[in-house]
Amino acid sequence: MNRYCGLALLLVLLTPAAAGAPGLLVAKKTITLKNNDVDIAIEYPQTGSRTIDATLLAYAKDSVTKFKDAAIDRQADENVYMLETTYEIERNDGKMFAVVFNEYAYTGGAHPNDNTVTFNFLLPDGAQVFLAEILDGARGIATVSKLATAQLTRTLGNPPEPLGAGPLADNFKAFVWLPAKVHIYFPSYQVAAYAAGPQEVVIPLAQLKDVVRPDWRAPAPSFDCKSAVTHIETAICADATLARLDRLVAEAYQTKLGYAFEPADKEKLRQLQRVWIATRNASCTGATPGHCLAKLYLDRLAILKQP
Repeated sequence: MNRYCGLALLLVLLTPAAAGAPGLLVAKKTITLKNNDVDIAIEYPQTGSRTIDATLLAYAKDSVTKFKDAAIDRQADENVYMLETTYEIERNDGKMFAVVFNEYAYTGGAHPNDNTVTFNFLLPDGAQVFLAEILDGARGIATVSKLATAQLTRTLGNPPEPLGAGPLADNFKAFVWLPAKVHIYFPSYQVAAYAAGPQEVVIPLAQLKDVVRPDWRAPAPSFDCKSAVTHIETAICADATLARLDRLVAEAYQTKLGYAFEPADKEKLRQLQRVWIATRNASCTGATPGHCLAKLYLDRLAILKQP
């Protein structure tokens, strides 16, 4: 906590999930920081599950760090930068725990910005699960994209922004998996003009039954493990963490490629990715390449996530 000097960590409320419900007991906590540059208040739940609580606390602290870093560019004559994050628990039934964070930020400009961040955890172990691990890879994401685009077109009166609702897993990262439906959130700007505000889509699970994986904990990399032939591919398919890193890097690469509008920029990005893959294959040749692969994937993911 020394790093967060001046942050107040407050226990605000302790409530059960619902009367008689078998879900986790939830305590509401808040991290606050206020100085000449920033005014931050981030609420997050504490559940008693070590795995879930570590993930949610890391998200809250990371939000503080990133917002403080953004405030470095604040001009002396600007208003204090403000970040307010609240949350809603959308599922807590003993099978899954899902929380939706609503981020409201003002950093100058014509209007504030909003964002939605979600976390879905399997119970009782608290393993976090992503939509691309629940669904059958690219086929499942393509199905969600098609259904979401149709629903958004009806809501908006015209098709959504192609990049914002296209068949990329990153477009549907803000979701909650419910017993009979999946609830997907799109922040302002992602699928429509700012004036249209944030959008939401609800897809009945009956429409996704053909693309849901039977085992959500099984490794789900960016490629089909049935086709794995190389030493590295086999290692990735044997480790759920490595498989997730492989998929996250592939998703970040595809998203960045989609937003590179100039042909020269696209080709440069493709070449850099080919070089990285060659470096990965040449570097991680040991009998147990897990540590080597994890480091290379994390480094590549950080680069791809840069603006």
